[in-house]
Amino acid sequence: MVLIAGGAGYIGSTVASACLDAGISPVIVDNLVRGRREFTEGRTFYEGDIADGALVDRIFSEHPDLCAVVHCAALIVVPESVADPIGYYEANVAKSLPFVCHLHRNGCDRIIFSSSASIYRAEDGTPVNEDSPLAPQSPYARTKGRVRGDVRRHRRGGAARAVTALLQPGRG
Repeated sequence: MVLIAGGAGYIGSTVASACLDAGISPVIVDNLVRGRREFTEGRTFYEGDIADGALVDRIFSEHPDLCAVVHCAALIVVPESVADPIGYYEANVAKSLPFVCHLHRNGCDRIIFSSSASIYRAEDGTPVNEDSPLAPQSPYARTKGRVRGDVRRHRRGGAARAVTALLQPGRG
């Protein structure tokens, strides 16, 4: 069983569908600020914020067999992030840090963070990957890069077995 934060969004719901196809039961948490309720139909769903420690505790209490988390929860509209960089920092960074701590407190140390290609510099039109140079150009990209770094530092500190990944639906 896997918890998918932001599981009512495009990437998160695609991950949830892939889990179901693989015989893995997804549990979804999403505040529905941008997610779509219809993407949660037929799935275990909790409406709420990832920074709500009591909610995270309740999810783990009600699903003690949760063994990993895919963190896709984020605001993602670049022009909006330019207009409201502080709001994006609050939603994408400030809420992710307590979320990771709540996961650790509940014994979940397996985290996949859904990163973004926008944090990397594309060179000569070649596709980016996790080894490409970092060069976030928008407030949105900087928030994704910050959380990516924080998750990696959390892992190096021994608190989690975390990985960041470019999750791209439709690509193998």
